[in-house]
Amino acid sequence: MNRIYMDHAAATPVDARVIADMAPFWDKMFANPGAIHREGVEVVNMIGRARANIAGILGIHADEVVFTGSATESVNLALLGTVRAWQEMHPERIAHIIVSAVEHDAVLEPVYILEQEGVRVTRIPVDAEGIVLLKNIEEAITEDTVIISVMYANNEIGTIQPIRDIAKTIRKWKKNFREAVRTEKPTGDGRYPLFHTDACQATNYLDMHVPRLGVDLLTLSAGKIYGPKGVGLLVVTRDVPLRSIISGGSQEGGRRAGTENVPGVIGLSSALTLAQEMKEVESQRLTEVRDHAMLALRAIPGVIINGSVAERLPNNVHFSLPGVDHEFLAIALDAKGIAVATKSACNESDAEYSHVLLALNESRGGTYPTSGIRLSFGRQTTIDHVDRFIEALGAIREQMLVSGVILEK
Repeated sequence: MNRIYMDHAAATPVDARVIADMAPFWDKMFANPGAIHREGVEVVNMIGRARANIAGILGIHADEVVFTGSATESVNLALLGTVRAWQEMHPERIAHIIVSAVEHDAVLEPVYILEQEGVRVTRIPVDAEGIVLLKNIEEAITEDTVIISVMYANNEIGTIQPIRDIAKTIRKWKKNFREAVRTEKPTGDGRYPLFHTDACQATNYLDMHVPRLGVDLLTLSAGKIYGPKGVGLLVVTRDVPLRSIISGGSQEGGRRAGTENVPGVIGLSSALTLAQEMKEVESQRLTEVRDHAMLALRAIPGVIINGSVAERLPNNVHFSLPGVDHEFLAIALDAKGIAVATKSACNESDAEYSHVLLALNESRGGTYPTSGIRLSFGRQTTIDHVDRFIEALGAIREQMLVSGVILEK
């Protein structure tokens, strides 16, 4: 029997059309885009076309697109780059950052590094569904707040954050600040705080028009949208002060040194185009698959669905089975031919618990599980696959009941 892959939040297969678009850049159009000869100029022109195509999809200027080696690098550039630039302008002051408690480690770890360097950090809690409360963000902003980073959709529980509303809250604060400038002498800068969102999980399914979202910086990954691994993107809107965190070249407008990954850039552009074309139909189809899975899971005694029901990615289901070792459960499912995850692939080998579920648990009164199973569906996932998963889960659960791993039915 063929295996069933339900871990598309971690990685997606590269679409055959993307592979075809990338093919010439491995052995025919392979020149360095920094070269002045015809071959190099041809390649740099193709990068320019890809950049313009991406900019058109995202509703931004081509010079606001920065190619990177991964989404993790993009996030690091967004956070470290903006804070370093602010610190150079305001060496006498202490920078402040606001992030949600459920961010990916790509956000939390560089923020921790900055905190160790003396930057002040506010981690905003979430409600029982994993959603950030606007009033908490508004109350946390100060004249020294450099950047606020809240992910568009969570990589574990699939909860969609109110990005537009957060952007409005920030704009309101800036407006009030500018009005205060006329009568007072505040120490802040009217451009701040900046707003960054990690949109890696949202790209396939949600609106990615940057002006409508109202963000200053946006991260996405080719590897999450049926494109190649090893290439990411950071949108840096005009007038955002940013210092490069990699030295050794003037590529990407001086914002990211290093020879461009040309096949990767072409693949990212191709994959983003396909994602945009397929978004509406695929979102509707996967919503039906997701709801079918959630209905079946709720019929199993003890199962807890984590995250929001209404504000949830169409391809995500996350559940816990109290009293069960979820890593053991994932391994047992793998033995039956079904690939699932217990948390983000980027920290799968770390602590047993999920920091996302821990954050939810604080709002739930501390009585809920801190680990679980993530199902993330993709273009190949069908309702039949879900039914086979439910059948396998039921069989494993019965074995656990017999062996005493689960004490109650």
